[in-house]
Amino acid sequence: MLNNAIQLLFTVLLTRLLGKTGYASLAALVAAFLILQVSGQAMQAAAARAIVRWTERGHHEPYREVWSWTRQALALSALALVLGVVFRQPLANLIGVGPHPWAAAVLPVSGTLFLLVCLQRGALQGLGDFDAVGGSIVMEAVLRLGAAIVLVTAGMEVTGAFAAAPIAFALLALGMDRRLRNKHLEDPDAVGEGDQPIPLWRLARWERTVIVSLLLVAIMQNVDTILAKRELDESVAGSYAAAAVAAKAVVWVAVGVALQLLPEATRRAVAGENPHPVLRRAILFLFLIGIPAILIFIAIPGWLLRTAFGPGFDSASGALPLLGTAMLLLSITLMAVQYLSAIGRHRHLVPLLVLAIVEVAFLARHGWSATEFATIVLASQAAAAVITLGLAWWTPPAAGVRAGTADDTVPDVVGVPVRGATADTPAVG
Repeated sequence: MLNNAIQLLFTVLLTRLLGKTGYASLAALVAAFLILQVSGQAMQAAAARAIVRWTERGHHEPYREVWSWTRQALALSALALVLGVVFRQPLANLIGVGPHPWAAAVLPVSGTLFLLVCLQRGALQGLGDFDAVGGSIVMEAVLRLGAAIVLVTAGMEVTGAFAAAPIAFALLALGMDRRLRNKHLEDPDAVGEGDQPIPLWRLARWERTVIVSLLLVAIMQNVDTILAKRELDESVAGSYAAAAVAAKAVVWVAVGVALQLLPEATRRAVAGENPHPVLRRAILFLFLIGIPAILIFIAIPGWLLRTAFGPGFDSASGALPLLGTAMLLLSITLMAVQYLSAIGRHRHLVPLLVLAIVEVAFLARHGWSATEFATIVLASQAAAAVITLGLAWWTPPAAGVRAGTADDTVPDVVGVPVRGATADTPAVG
């Protein structure tokens, strides 16, 4: 919630510094990044679950894995920076921000640096260091806000506002690496010794269904902002982007709740306990936060947008209550998907894929008003929430999720092997 408050301050300042047209371009870039960051969020889940399993089964030097992941992520970042610079104009045209090619150039490296941050957060999450995880989330927003103010006031405008993100990620990665070394590295001489660390590509392969799940959720969350820049009138697109940012307050609360839901549901499933109470508490908390927010959106949408974002940003005020309700439903979908991933179930993939395609197809039609745009988003999110929550509510954990013994023959459904496992000792699913 602190992160969301700082992000709201970021939005309020940037709408005034960039104006509606400039902010619409920034919103499209941020929406593209939010889709791109899915791989990082999924890898955070993979890292957290891997660390939980390895530490539960006696692997006492998790930092060795994190240091290996860090080096691989940095190599990817160098490659992404080069590719972004080379293909900056085609990328800018694809996103719909053709006048800002250098802003588009930093999009790929933003994704890879965010991947590094997520891997470190996942390790801290799996180790139960929630103080560090929460602190990193707040510091990410603070660093991004500070860098954006400096770069925009220096005259870099949209490019400076967007380039603040990779700068913040790089600084944050340095801080979290120090935390991992100082608090969670038992034997500094053990780094680099023992079994070969798990490469990122293998971790990604284990979590490919989670990556696809979160990618589909991210598309449903952000595609309306990207398409609004292309399909709505330019002035209306900026107002719609502001309304979408305000409505997504509940989503960022859901992301925070998921930091606790995922490892706790995983631990319960691995131990053979019932993980269902974890999901119930998460959904209840979302309603406690989301319902008051929606009531505010219904009561004073125009005043809220004018006060927060400035005069002229209330032309999409009719869309705000619809978007607020849609984002609460999306938060339920996110919780359900995280829960299903924790218990080793992935039956939601096909319904989410169909809904994402249908939503994009409808939104891509020219001629919608901002309210009609928001109505399509609401209908898509309602269908997704009903399907995924129904699956989560009535589906038991997969048989292979429970921690195995030497006599178990259950296949590995989650795909995170236990350190020291042999051919006669199955992996923990």
